[in-house]
Amino acid sequence: MILPLPSLTLFAALVLAVTAQDTSNGTSTGAFEAEKTVLSTADVADYPELQFGESLADLDAPIIKKRAQHSCKLQPEDNAWPADILWSLLDAFVGGHLEKPLPLAAPCYLGANYNAAKCATLIATWGDSDLHDGHPSSVMSPLSTGLSCIPTSDPKSGTCTQGTYPVYVISAQSVWDVQSAVNFARNLNIRLVIKNTGHDFAGKATGKGALSIRTHLFQDIQFISRFKTSTYSGPVFKVGSGVQGRELYKVAKQYGYAIVGGEGMTVGYAGGYIQGGGHSPLSSKFGMGADSVVSIEVVIANGQFVTASADSNPDLFWALLGGGGSTFGVIISITAKAHPDFPVTISEFTFNASAADLTRAAAGDMGRADFWEVVKTYMKLFPAHADQGIYSYFNVRAAADGKIAFNMVPYFAPQKTVAEVTALLAPVVAKAKSLGIPLNPKTTAYGTFYDAWYAGFPKEVIGLWYSQLGSRLFPRANFVDQTKFEATWSAIKNQVNNNSYLIGFNIAPTLAAGGNPQNSVNPAWRNTVMHAITGARWDPLMRNLTAINAVRTDFTNNRMKKWRDISPGAGCYLGETDINEPNRQQAFWGTNYARLYSIKQKYDPQGVFFAETSVGSEDWTTGAGRLGRLCPV
Repeated sequence: MILPLPSLTLFAALVLAVTAQDTSNGTSTGAFEAEKTVLSTADVADYPELQFGESLADLDAPIIKKRAQHSCKLQPEDNAWPADILWSLLDAFVGGHLEKPLPLAAPCYLGANYNAAKCATLIATWGDSDLHDGHPSSVMSPLSTGLSCIPTSDPKSGTCTQGTYPVYVISAQSVWDVQSAVNFARNLNIRLVIKNTGHDFAGKATGKGALSIRTHLFQDIQFISRFKTSTYSGPVFKVGSGVQGRELYKVAKQYGYAIVGGEGMTVGYAGGYIQGGGHSPLSSKFGMGADSVVSIEVVIANGQFVTASADSNPDLFWALLGGGGSTFGVIISITAKAHPDFPVTISEFTFNASAADLTRAAAGDMGRADFWEVVKTYMKLFPAHADQGIYSYFNVRAAADGKIAFNMVPYFAPQKTVAEVTALLAPVVAKAKSLGIPLNPKTTAYGTFYDAWYAGFPKEVIGLWYSQLGSRLFPRANFVDQTKFEATWSAIKNQVNNNSYLIGFNIAPTLAAGGNPQNSVNPAWRNTVMHAITGARWDPLMRNLTAINAVRTDFTNNRMKKWRDISPGAGCYLGETDINEPNRQQAFWGTNYARLYSIKQKYDPQGVFFAETSVGSEDWTTGAGRLGRLCPV
């Protein structure tokens, strides 16, 4: 039974106790304001013995006993769920930053929250990432919520339920807030999730009956001209975990630097992006985003606020750089290398099926042979282009009538001139011309990384609930061995021709390009020259989860299997993958998994942090469709 608590002080003693720690945090960078308000042992050390007979040093003992009796995470319908007074006290303890948000699309359904005007605006802007990252609980992939509250113009089409959206959210503004949430969830056996911007295909920021820590308000950026650890000496940026790529790049330009981050405008830089490894427009030049990180400030499962670096908690540091988000702790800030700015040339172009392709399509032949010969010519260049520091971002989309389009958005060439880029793309242009396919690149030089990035990368559309994505890291051997290349090209062609699509990246974050072997980034990345994403879609109006799961299962076990079969032993990108990826421990982390699992058990033996597809997630289950109560296996 949860006892009523008469004061915040006793509440702190019973619920928010933390293990002894060094509140100076041991960091050599200047602490952000958010990092100066920290819970410590002193916050609870003067309280008397607990009425249960245990001392504060043994505070977790009855909780551990309780877990043995009720090992599943609690749900609001359980008798042991914290009473409203406890949630009110938690809200007071974190300065009023606790809320109980409705799902974003609630105004679209009949009831007390119905608002036709608001719903119309939501439908019109649903694909805008700013809409979702500005909301306490909305996420990029509503499929992970069980389609519990999808925007609709028909308010009678169903009901808006909580689904797997978290019940409570703390929009954290200090380390104190984060520690309070972690300790509360741990000590009262509540499922805990973490949301930064919500950019995630696997639904890591969702969880049935969960308390969510929202880190999006940690928005500080600090430039430090001279930073030194045992492994690095030079300029860095210290970045709050809520900072998005567009903000960081703009500030870096003002100081005359660039930083290795994502291509997406609204992706949070210092959260799950870095923890998943983080591929970047600069990866062929400087390695993965995680390779540039030199220090991390993080709240771990026992409530401590610690520094992880090569010199402090090095095993945790290794795990955080590639081991996946929402797994080892809550990131407050990251310190990463700054690179002197440089010019970049970008090229954009589109080409389509030839007239002969369309004629054949009208007769029933959907092979688009001419079109794919041009793609083949380009794919053969992947190793050579990536080795020159190139990063390309392109997509191919097919239609049922035989039409098909290749869009380069963009070809990103650091420290290359327009003439050099024109020469690099000349074989592709020539092949297209020989087949009667117009291909006219628009190639432009920019003086800084930020200017080229801003001009080249579109704001991504998110929020789809009728698509299942999967990805594969195709190794260099698949492009230099002719037999393997033919198989790779054919598998990609056949997938797209089957009314599907390709989102492709020519990229090579090798160790020679600046990759750091002292982290847990998937080793498959070091041999990759193409990261490829594809997917299956269904009718947006379909709400039958059984039917949807049948499509998803076919995609995983049949369509994606063809890609896995031609790249044995490779892997896929943790941040852009199929949640049903088989053998995911190998696919996401390769030979690093055993060590990652050991570190997970060291820093989080109680499973305070759980996320789908994460390290240690095999020890837990969320039931059919991953939509239920979180329980140990």
